[in-house]
Parts: sequence; C-alpha cells; structure tokens
Amino acid sequence: MTTQTVDSGWLHGRLGTLVLWALLIATESAGQLFTKVAGDQLGQMDFTWQWLADVARNPGILAAIASYLGAFFVWMLILRRSSLSLAFPLSSLVFVAVLLGSWLGLGEHISLLHWVGVVVIIGGIALLAEGEEH
Repeated sequence: MTTQTVDSGWLHGRLGTLVLWALLIATESAGQLFTKVAGDQLGQMDFTWQWLADVARNPGILAAIASYLGAFFVWMLILRRSSLSLAFPLSSLVFVAVLLGSWLGLGEHISLLHWVGVVVIIGGIALLAEGEEH
C-alpha cells in the first residue's frame, strides 16, 4: 500500500498553493468571527464552573476551535512549500478578511483609518511578493 505525499494531487502547483492560502484565510477569519459572536453570547467572563460549562457547549466556541484546528493543518501544508519569511507576512491577509467579515457579517463600523490600514497591508504584501520573485 502506498500513501500520497502532500505534493501530489490537487495540492500540487500554483493552483494548490492558492487553494491552501484561500483555506487558511477562510479558516483563520472564521475562527475570529466565531469567537467574537460566541464571546458576545457568553457575556461577562466570571470563570465559574457554570461559565466554563457554557463555554464548552457553545456552538460558536466549538466552531472557532474547529476553524483554528483546520487553519493549523493548512498552515503546516503552506509552510512545506513556502519560506516562513514570505508566508508569515502573507498571513496578514487574515487581518483584511476579518475586517471585511466584521463589517459585512457583524455590521461593525470600519473607520477611514482602518481602510487605509487595509491598503497598507495589501501594498506591503505586494512588495514582499514582488521581492520574492526576483
């Protein structure tokens, strides 16, 4: 019996890398949004046994944990094919996705300064990616 390596199948090549990055951004962002919604539902953090039981049973918390676990495994796959010096800064796209998710999904107000920050993040990533190609 043979096993497939990480570099075979749909994960191979540029398309596979793009899919992995999309999965990482989606799972990390979802984890943040689930945590926010669940935290709002749970209310004050009093750290009683009842509160901890409520945390353990909260669907948002469970979804956040699943999202972070998925993100961990996707991150491991990304690091197998990318340098950490490029991959880690690229992961800042999660900040942009969380901002968009909190604006579109949670109705949060996003200031002009935050939008400027998004442009700076994307510009920085473009510079890093350009430098990596040369």
